[in-house]
Amino acid sequence: MTHLSVRLAGASDPVAAASPAKKRIAVETQSFADELSQSFAGARSKLGINPSNMKVAAESTSSQSTRAASQTTAARQNSVAASNASVTPPPSAPAATDTVQSADDAYWAAQPAAVQQLQNIDDPYQRAMLAGQLAAEGYSIDTPVMVWGWDPSKTTQLRESFGYTWVPSAMQASVSAAPGITGGGITPYDPNNPPPGSISV
Repeated sequence: MTHLSVRLAGASDPVAAASPAKKRIAVETQSFADELSQSFAGARSKLGINPSNMKVAAESTSSQSTRAASQTTAARQNSVAASNASVTPPPSAPAATDTVQSADDAYWAAQPAAVQQLQNIDDPYQRAMLAGQLAAEGYSIDTPVMVWGWDPSKTTQLRESFGYTWVPSAMQASVSAAPGITGGGITPYDPNNPPPGSISV
């Protein structure tokens, strides 16, 4: 970098009177301003613009260096204030796992007490046997969730994404066509008329 010595006629030398840090800022600012001015002049001449026809307001080196120094001081003060301040983190939002767990708990809490037993049976065979018995007694059994152990909230979200408003329970006939599928010989899915005993989505 080229170091310049700048003195305006009839004025005191602010660069000479300044601290070493302010001198460096003033010189670097002036060098940058000179390089920028030359770049603009070159660009204007390439575009066929006469530089003498353009008026550009320019600040003096001393005001630029004073502004840069005050910005640096303000930034340091803000940095120190931020590091000294006691920061209280915002209250954390419930984690996604907490929301899913709450939805799962709500799903099971909405079931009759007899059906809620299925949630706590780890052995798949025993769970399937009890689910079959409860279905024969007239309870609505959501096979993927209550028998196969699928996650209630994820299963519900998946069903909703495909357009289901209800799904058949364990003892009902399966759906012959997914929502929105129509054609010859297909019984279309009717989202507005769930069969009695079906599982609401």
